[in-house]
Amino acid sequence: MKSVLLASALLLSSFSFAQQQGQPPPNGPPQTTPPTFPRTERPQDRMPPDQQAQPLSTAQVQEQIQQGLNSEPALSNTKVSVKTSENSVVLGGTVESEKQHEMVLRIAQSYAGDRKIVDKIKVQQQT
Repeated sequence: MKSVLLASALLLSSFSFAQQQGQPPPNGPPQTTPPTFPRTERPQDRMPPDQQAQPLSTAQVQEQIQQGLNSEPALSNTKVSVKTSENSVVLGGTVESEKQHEMVLRIAQSYAGDRKIVDKIKVQQQT
């Protein structure tokens, strides 16, 4: 009886070991699939309408740039003019340093969108 029981256990363990050998070894972390979306709907289409980007008008761009310049304390002693069109933003006037000049350009570019920046600013202190 012992030999039959031992033979059954040996047979069962060898069968179990053989099945494990047939499985490929895991290679690195488990693979995850990227999220999928229905073909008729893109993720950006699911945004509420008030959060979708709308192109700004020329007046809105000019106003935002001027507000950005006026709200920067480091530019309080500068005289910079902003004129916008559909294709460009023209900056004119004077600043005291190259640092202020770079700041004006950075603020204008942040609101200009695809418009070209035309720099007509004069720097008083040339270093």
